[in-house]
Amino acid sequence: MLDDRLWSLFTQKESHILLVLKMSYYYLPSRLKRCFAYCSVLPHDYEFGEAQLILLWMAEDLIQPQPKENKQMEDLGRDIFQELLSRSLFQKSSRDKSKYVMHDLVTDMARWAAGEICLKLDDKSEENCMLRCSPKARHSSYICGEYDGVEKFEAISELIQLRTFLPLSLSDASRWNYLTRTVTFELLPKLRFLRVLSLNGYKITELPDSIGKLKHLRYLDLSYTLIAYLPESTSTLCNLQTLILESCYELKALPTNMRNLINLRHLNNSGVCNLKEMPSQLGQLTNLRTLRNFAVGKGSGARVREIGSLLHLQGTLRLSRLENVIGGDARDANLKSKERLEALLLEWSSSSVSTEITTVVLDMLQPHRKLKALTISGYAGLKFPTWIGDHSFSNMVRVSLTGCNHCQFLPPFGQLSSLKELHIQRMDAVESVGPEFYGEGNLPFQALETLKFQSLKNWKEWSPCQQDLEIGFFCCLKMLSIEDCPKLEGRLPEKLDSLAKLDISGCEELVVFLANYKQLHESDIQNCKLVVHTSLDHFDLLESLWLSNISEFRFQRQEVMKRFKKVKELKITGCEELAPLSFQNDDRILQCLISLRHLYIQDNSSLVEKLGKEAGQLQVLDCKLEYLTLSNCGSLLKVPEGFHHLMSLQELYVYDCSSLVCFPDLGLPPSLKVIEIRRCKSLMYLARGYQVLASLRRIEISDCSNLKSLIEKEEEVLVDGSSSSSCLESLEIMECRSLTCLSFQGQLSTTLKHLKIVNCTQLELITDGVFHNTSPLEKIHIQECPNLTSLPEGLCYLTSLESILIRGCEKLEVVPILRDVQNNLDSVEYLWIDYCEGLSSFPLNLTSLTILNIKSCKALLKSQGLHRLTCLRHLWITGKDDPNLVSFPPTENEKENENEMLLPKSLLKLYISGFPNLKKLSKGFQFLTSLQILDIFDCPKLAFIPDEGLPRSLGKLVISYCPILEKKCKEGSEGRYWPKIAHIPCILIAPDLI
Repeated sequence: MLDDRLWSLFTQKESHILLVLKMSYYYLPSRLKRCFAYCSVLPHDYEFGEAQLILLWMAEDLIQPQPKENKQMEDLGRDIFQELLSRSLFQKSSRDKSKYVMHDLVTDMARWAAGEICLKLDDKSEENCMLRCSPKARHSSYICGEYDGVEKFEAISELIQLRTFLPLSLSDASRWNYLTRTVTFELLPKLRFLRVLSLNGYKITELPDSIGKLKHLRYLDLSYTLIAYLPESTSTLCNLQTLILESCYELKALPTNMRNLINLRHLNNSGVCNLKEMPSQLGQLTNLRTLRNFAVGKGSGARVREIGSLLHLQGTLRLSRLENVIGGDARDANLKSKERLEALLLEWSSSSVSTEITTVVLDMLQPHRKLKALTISGYAGLKFPTWIGDHSFSNMVRVSLTGCNHCQFLPPFGQLSSLKELHIQRMDAVESVGPEFYGEGNLPFQALETLKFQSLKNWKEWSPCQQDLEIGFFCCLKMLSIEDCPKLEGRLPEKLDSLAKLDISGCEELVVFLANYKQLHESDIQNCKLVVHTSLDHFDLLESLWLSNISEFRFQRQEVMKRFKKVKELKITGCEELAPLSFQNDDRILQCLISLRHLYIQDNSSLVEKLGKEAGQLQVLDCKLEYLTLSNCGSLLKVPEGFHHLMSLQELYVYDCSSLVCFPDLGLPPSLKVIEIRRCKSLMYLARGYQVLASLRRIEISDCSNLKSLIEKEEEVLVDGSSSSSCLESLEIMECRSLTCLSFQGQLSTTLKHLKIVNCTQLELITDGVFHNTSPLEKIHIQECPNLTSLPEGLCYLTSLESILIRGCEKLEVVPILRDVQNNLDSVEYLWIDYCEGLSSFPLNLTSLTILNIKSCKALLKSQGLHRLTCLRHLWITGKDDPNLVSFPPTENEKENENEMLLPKSLLKLYISGFPNLKKLSKGFQFLTSLQILDIFDCPKLAFIPDEGLPRSLGKLVISYCPILEKKCKEGSEGRYWPKIAHIPCILIAPDLI
């Protein structure tokens, strides 16, 4: 029987799984219990890194070295992490294999284990709400919002004992998050016991000097902020262990007295592009383990010799601005002794420095032989030191050379027995790659999997290895890429038996022999001299092939296409010579490429026409082609009739075919679901009859300036009684300036869900009978059609409509869709319209409403009762034609009680623009307790906001082209309203962002 004390931990109501988990926690060693309980700060589904969590544990003093235990804290943390992982309390993320997650039940158990000490600010559960009032709370976390205002942090304003302030993000989205200045300038200085502080991802530009008063701080993360300078007081944080400044793109300098941070172990400043130099005497930070970027300074800045005393450096080190290195400083950096370094990046900002000095510097910067990755950029020497490519670097996995423009020869990388990736870019002096590249070993490049050459402008020759080509030469190479090497002549290496991907582009003098690469899965060959395939061998693994602007083909004429029968995706650009080669009696593309699913043809009209003839002659019923794209086929007058027989074709895309007039008389394939046509200036119509459109589900036509109608001679078709049911769900017609009438005569009424018509300036009529009360239309978008005079009556009976946008239609007098909205349009959630006199009411379920050119805002708000739209989230109104609005929300006169609620409390976003006489924002804003965004534009007389200020919920305030109010809201002595709005996380006062 288990001890009674163990069973007392559990309640009878708890699930069996959670009970078992709690039992497993009970038997954890105490050092693991502490670290696991701290994980309660992590939200459900949060992906975390091993190093990230270990640094947090260290900051909270949860990792305690045992007596006589000769291990660093980081190593002990890794042991704890791996033990929790082995017990399945952590598990690998399925999305990112470098990250970990906790199962929801495990997260719940961590919260149980932590008790009252961990608080999640955005957790609305009853249990967490009780914790908000607990004086025992020590660790707070929350998921970042786009605008985090003062209301979010009220729960911790009195928790002065707080140790953790940790915002987290559930996604890797690059959007900025905004944080109220109240947190950085008022709240954080009160939290004197903070050990962990993160402001990662917030668009803040400065920190207060009071940051230096947080003497217990051990972990500070300012990554992805817009901070340009750290306060000098940061140098007084003597307990700081971890400082993370990753991707602080605006950061220009570090505190000058940074040498005082004697306990600093990790400085991650990767991606800090504008950092000119490191502060002097950085070598005194002898506890540093991580230093991602060391920018060599001039004058008083830190010299590269400072690195010499940093004996514990590990991971990745980038040495930038190496042109500033003086004399023997490079030797004193003593990189040879730093055996825990895994990756080294050596960068020169300018290649104009003395090449002799540069060569000496690079020679002296030789790293330890355990190095795994090396990048050299901007090196200006005439040759590379002998250590680069030396066989003793047996752990080297990845090498990249970029912009080493004075070196004529490549190092002997073939001697690196573990090398898997090699990238050579922008080396203009290289003319030949030969024996010096392979080195002296018997098996050069025995492990290499990826080889890329890019922008070697003067490279002319690639000589074969002098060893026996049948044995071990590039034996593992899977990917070969050569881009923009215009002078490279001759042939590529042969016998690349493992090559799966071949990319060649911009090599106008190169000859490619396809027969040498029988294991290819994917090949992209563009802008080269000659492609040769005279062998009878088949490419049984090749699935994707792109041939573009190749000067000449030399193929064995017998059954060329059959050798590519496994190809699923084929792209052909130009290559006019390919057409006659591909249409011998028994060797046709559609007939032989039995696996083909995607076909893309650009700038080759003759090939399109011959494919059409093939399809028509053979009626290739076994052709599996599903997606066809025709682009820039300038002489193509008509889509070939034979395409009607492509019975598996589902999607057809036609772009930039300037001479195309029409589509096949026989119609489109009955299997076709999608057709997209763009920039075909001569196109006059899509089809001859409605039956042609019967199978289509989506039609998109844009920028076809000569399009008259979808159906040719539509009136004759109707007289003939032609009729066909339709499957069309989406119709988009944009920038078709010759279209005058859109008529379907009931063909679409039972299927169409989305209708979008934009900038069809000659469109006058959308005919009656298009819709009736059984139509499933969900979205209608009609914009910038100035000659449109009417809409179909049937629109007012649409019961499935969710989104309406009708604007820029000046001649449209009647909008039947809005005549009796309450009876028929309960489903509408999005409405964007120009103001019209017949507007009687709004759908009650609206979530977004935009009304342009309002003539009387006061009448609109009072008569329509917008406050009754309890679902409304977004409201955008413009008052170009309303000279009478003086206050918003409007009142009858200046002395009238302003406590009348005219707008719904549910509003999240409010946009006001174009009211020429608007002078003040009234007290009605007090009711908008959920408002997050307020955007005011072009109200030149607006001068006042409510005395009570704007709603505390506000996260973003934008004021532009309102000169009086802009001046009053500026930060500084003239900004009368600045104290009332300073708490708002994002303030945009044109033209500056605060």
